[in-house]
Amino acid sequence: MSTHQPVPAEFKGLVDLSADVLGTFVLYATDDYFAGKENLVKPGPPVWLEGEYTDKGKWMDGWESQRKREPGHDFAILRLGAPGRVRGALVDTTHFKGNAPQQIALEGIEAPYTATPAQLLEDTRWFPLIEQSPVKADFPNVFTLAKESPRVTHVRLRIYPDGGVARLRIYGDVLAEERTFWRSGSVDLGAVENGGTIAAKSDEFFGPPANMLLPGRGVNMGDGWETKRRRTPGSDWAVVKLARRGVLERIELDTHFFKGNAPQATLIEAVDATGMDAEMLQSLLTSAAPSGWRVLVDKTALVQHRRHQLEPVHAMPVTHVRVHIFPHGGVNRLRLFGYALDTEAEASALKRLNALDEPAARTVFHSCCGSSAWVNGMISRRPFASVRALFAEADAMWWSLGAKDFLEAFAAHPRIGQTKKAAPQSEKSAEWSQGEQRSVAQADAETLERLAKLNDEYFEKFGFIFIVFATGKSAPEMLALLEQRVQRGKTDEVETAAAEQAKITRVRLEKWLREQLTKH
Repeated sequence: MSTHQPVPAEFKGLVDLSADVLGTFVLYATDDYFAGKENLVKPGPPVWLEGEYTDKGKWMDGWESQRKREPGHDFAILRLGAPGRVRGALVDTTHFKGNAPQQIALEGIEAPYTATPAQLLEDTRWFPLIEQSPVKADFPNVFTLAKESPRVTHVRLRIYPDGGVARLRIYGDVLAEERTFWRSGSVDLGAVENGGTIAAKSDEFFGPPANMLLPGRGVNMGDGWETKRRRTPGSDWAVVKLARRGVLERIELDTHFFKGNAPQATLIEAVDATGMDAEMLQSLLTSAAPSGWRVLVDKTALVQHRRHQLEPVHAMPVTHVRVHIFPHGGVNRLRLFGYALDTEAEASALKRLNALDEPAARTVFHSCCGSSAWVNGMISRRPFASVRALFAEADAMWWSLGAKDFLEAFAAHPRIGQTKKAAPQSEKSAEWSQGEQRSVAQADAETLERLAKLNDEYFEKFGFIFIVFATGKSAPEMLALLEQRVQRGKTDEVETAAAEQAKITRVRLEKWLREQLTKH
């Protein structure tokens, strides 16, 4: 049976955004003298080992700081494995009796996943999720938020004034980055890290169907979905709500570790619930009847301990997928690969872009890339059929150009470390350049001086300015790249700079699109 920690009833149907298996990492703690901060996200419930001691004190299954002898309190910072909208938290002090904190508070922030502890400690954008509140010792303390939070990538748990917390679980809805669904190629629309969830199931006696949506292939039989033995005709089933409405192209159903208890066969159905009211949808999801469902994969034999590759019988838009297993048994993982369809807001934004007159469209595209040939090509390729097509066409158009066009695009950027606007830049492009180089503005004088000197050397050698995708990079990181690339040959450097420009163009197109979605 599964050793996962039980989910509080208040959070049934939500995702543990802080699950270790999703990649959550405890980045920092003010103090973890008695027990390591990493224990906060260990899978499974906390355990007690009677008489077990370390050279620092009693062994505890959790995070425990020293007794504070001065004003203040302790805190820990976690990077969530699955960023999303927080609905509540479990602050579990089980086994911490005379050494539990008196109160806790929880804060959140949206920051790059590459953010360092130093950067997060300096950031002033943290906002409260749970106000300072009392907690019980030796107790699974449950907190629900009065309203849903903005998107959160990191959380900070404050304990007052010190003490120990066995486990921290952050429950909510996954909000994957939009670009996950804007890229070419297939994406797993059922994966929990992309926002897939279980909407209904017939049975989960030995293991919940949500395990099927986790990353990897699992670690044992208890890490999958397993039903009890049926003694009546029929099948067991689970319904997956996709992260986004989309079209499925390939399905993987993995019975890894299930040997004497693998299902004999599967049947996979799908439905597009767009426009259904809540009552109708709930009735559809909780009924085992085929009415309303369309067959996506015909009944197919399964064998034990194998990853099965299944192909849909035809392409169709779907929002929910129902997997039947005959007659019962276990499935380790389920992968639902396909592509997302545009949301209503994305379709509206794309429609506006397709309808722009030529001067207005030229302004939009020129703010993303300074190559006239690229801008003309993008204007001529309208109308774009989807957001994915927009980005695919932008990339294809760029790589169809030659060195002369690349150099024109490079010239539209200011030098790294230069604050004044480059002559060919539009106002929007200048605004974005300033944001992309925000870290350079905070660099010390020595770094700025070195950047300026090497920029001159680079331009003298190659005849164009140093181009780097600056978003998320510190000034020292960009300086290190400049020091490496100034040593290269011109042919290689033109190609490298062109690849950096492609990244810049894409991220600016993304920024434009997000601005349109905000206006929708």
